[in-house]
Amino acid sequence: MKCMVFDFGGSSVKYAIVNDRAEILFSAKEDAPLGSQEDFIGMIKKLYGLYGEETDGIALSIPGIVDGETGMHHGAGAYAALLRGKNVVEMVRDACHTRVAAENDGKCGALAEVWNGALSDVPDGAVLILGTGIGGGVIMNRKVHRGLNFSAGEFSFAITNSESGGLMDEAWLNIGVVGMTYKICKLKNLDLSVQDAGNTLLKYDGLLKDRYPVYEESPAQVRADGKQIFRWLEEGDPAAERVYEEFRRSMANLLHNIQVCFAPEKIVLGGGLSRVERLLPDISGELEKFYGRYCIPEMLHANICRSTYLDECNLLGAMYHFMQQNEA
Repeated sequence: MKCMVFDFGGSSVKYAIVNDRAEILFSAKEDAPLGSQEDFIGMIKKLYGLYGEETDGIALSIPGIVDGETGMHHGAGAYAALLRGKNVVEMVRDACHTRVAAENDGKCGALAEVWNGALSDVPDGAVLILGTGIGGGVIMNRKVHRGLNFSAGEFSFAITNSESGGLMDEAWLNIGVVGMTYKICKLKNLDLSVQDAGNTLLKYDGLLKDRYPVYEESPAQVRADGKQIFRWLEEGDPAAERVYEEFRRSMANLLHNIQVCFAPEKIVLGGGLSRVERLLPDISGELEKFYGRYCIPEMLHANICRSTYLDECNLLGAMYHFMQQNEA
């Protein structure tokens, strides 16, 4: 069995042909189709027509609160304005005339690790997908735990700071790349409109800009994606160091809370940021400081590890979900 698999992110969409042995036979990416519902369906239909005719169907990984059994999108995430209240499975099936399965992106990441990855040897675990935003999934007895309103693992909305008393305390702004980009743009006076997910950044700037300095000079036309932020970090840039410190502290808070709420045997870090070699050691060090500061007993310490599939875990998890839906 093989599928045409789409992983929709906030700035780009990855697409691939994936088989039932967890092998990616082909992959590429395009800009995220955030303009309209027609753009979203049109991209899938176009790419499926080019690459998917000899596959067994389409598997989708999508941000937001998704009913993985039916394909109904209940809102939240980068595609909420396009998909809220819509049955994504039915929409894509009608357009492409093939079998379709859809699941939340964080839950797809978790499924990949259960299938043949870092959680393949334990019954209970959790996964954090660190990308444009953050995704998550909770695994209990080797199955995705969906919870009330399919919202288990929606770690984006966790409160990881307590300084602003508002939006800036939410995990997606402190841990996701889009939030890190926003902060560093405001600190370094960079143009928000030229960034990945620029429209999203401009939208939230109206709510958040009073928390940052105002410059007389026009903002610089410099892109501040995840790679550039870490380059600045290696150069000792003070703005990058401040943003990264807030990232590490938020990660420690979130990981501890996941551990004491669900007691997973492992918490896996995946997504694009998991490719950064220093990330796991830096977060581990921050956790040790956290545990010392709050005198947390060792039995409550999180066991964190790197994803087997890094930023490809959502693709593979979507394939595994399709297999489960179609009893492969």
